[in-house]
Amino acid sequence: MRMALKELMDKLGVGRVLSPYETHPWFHYDAEKGVSCSAEVRMGPRSDDVEAEIQFLLDNPAEDDKTGGREQIAWLRIEPAAANEWTTKAMRVRAEDYHNKIHNWEEKGCNFFRAFIEALQMGVLPDVDELIEKELDDDNFGGGGKRGRVGRKSPGIKPGALLGMKKM
Repeated sequence: MRMALKELMDKLGVGRVLSPYETHPWFHYDAEKGVSCSAEVRMGPRSDDVEAEIQFLLDNPAEDDKTGGREQIAWLRIEPAAANEWTTKAMRVRAEDYHNKIHNWEEKGCNFFRAFIEALQMGVLPDVDELIEKELDDDNFGGGGKRGRVGRKSPGIKPGALLGMKKM
């Protein structure tokens, strides 16, 4: 998936091109669940990379929780691919690397981020597992990066037989 920077920002829910060092944040607090959710899209210092991230912070983490109640839900890194075109280079969701793991992973990662942001803007903390199932489903056979002729045997037809030639 390659697209112009403005189109990428729209796809991530920002709506405009960010300047160097600029971030576009979202925040939602669910008092019932005791979870704060922060999300942001960040432009790098030289406008040569974009990161999008979603994190949860729990009010009352378990005593044995070594993260302090923090969970990174999603992280995407997007860089220029060619003149005026940007593409996703890395994506993790719930610590799982999705790079080339599912078909069309770059676009699906942006769609996942955008769906999450849209829920936050409506004042709802979305169900992460449900969004993963909906937005990151590998709906094509073989998955991204795993399609093609891998594992197929060559046909048992001899080239001469196709041309009607016989051995003498």
